[in-house]
Amino acid sequence: MPSVAGLFCGKKRAPPNSNYISLFIKEMEVLSQQVTSQKWGSSNVSSTTVSIYSLAQCHRDLSSDDCLQCYGTSRTRVPRCIPAVNGRIFLDGCFLRYDNYSFYEEAVDPVWDKANCNSSIDVNTNGIQSSTPEFRKNVADLIDNITASAVLNDGYAVGVWKGVYGLADCWKTVSRNGCRECLTAARREVIGCLPSLEGRALNTGCYLRYSTKKFYSNHSETINNSSGGGGAHNSIPTIRKPKPTPPGQSSTSRSIHGQL
Repeated sequence: MPSVAGLFCGKKRAPPNSNYISLFIKEMEVLSQQVTSQKWGSSNVSSTTVSIYSLAQCHRDLSSDDCLQCYGTSRTRVPRCIPAVNGRIFLDGCFLRYDNYSFYEEAVDPVWDKANCNSSIDVNTNGIQSSTPEFRKNVADLIDNITASAVLNDGYAVGVWKGVYGLADCWKTVSRNGCRECLTAARREVIGCLPSLEGRALNTGCYLRYSTKKFYSNHSETINNSSGGGGAHNSIPTIRKPKPTPPGQSSTSRSIHGQL
C-alpha cells in the first residue's frame, strides 16, 4: 500500500443540509472512471448550495494497477477532511485534491505548499554520507536536472545521479509556466531538507522528491550509462519522454497531517 506523504484539510465547513457527502461520493466516482482510463482526471459537481471541484493524478511511473491502488487509498483517506470543503492528500505515487472553487491552473500556494523531510541523516545502507558537501552538490545537481527536464517534457522527469534518485511531476492541468514556477519553489523546499537522506515537496501544482533509495518503477529509469558497483550511476540524467496520456478534463516526519 502506498504511504501517505501528507494529508491537509481546510477549516471552512460545508453548510448544513447541503447533501455534501452524496455529492462528494458522486465526484469521486467520476474521478475513478477517469483515473482508470488515463491515470488522472478532473471533475466538478454542483448543487444549489455547494460546488465540488476535484483533481486526481498518478505519478507517471506507475502501472495502471498500481495507479488504481494508489487512487483507491487516497480516496479512502481524504474523506477524513469532511465536512471541510477542501482537502488534499499526497501519497508516494499519486495526488488527490478537492475544493469549492476551480483551482486547476494553480501552481503554488504559500499557505498549503509543504516540505516533508525524512529525519534520517548521515549514512545510508550504501555508505552515502549525507552530511558531506559532496552529497549536497549531488542532490542539487540531480534536482536541477530533473526539474528543468520536466518543464520541457510534459511536466514529468525521473533520474539518478551518484546514488541519489529523483522524480518531478507537475499536474496535468497546470501550464508549462505554472509547472516551472511550481518546480522552482519545490526545489527550494527539498534543498532545505538537506542533509536528510530524503526530501519531498508537496506543492499545489507539482510533486518533487529525492532519495538515496530508488522509489520509482523500473520502467521509468532514465539513465543510459552506469559506472557499475553498488548500482550507482555516474552520468547526468537523460530524460526519456513518457508515453502520451489521453486528454481529459526544515525537518518533518515521514507523514505530515495538517489543517489549514
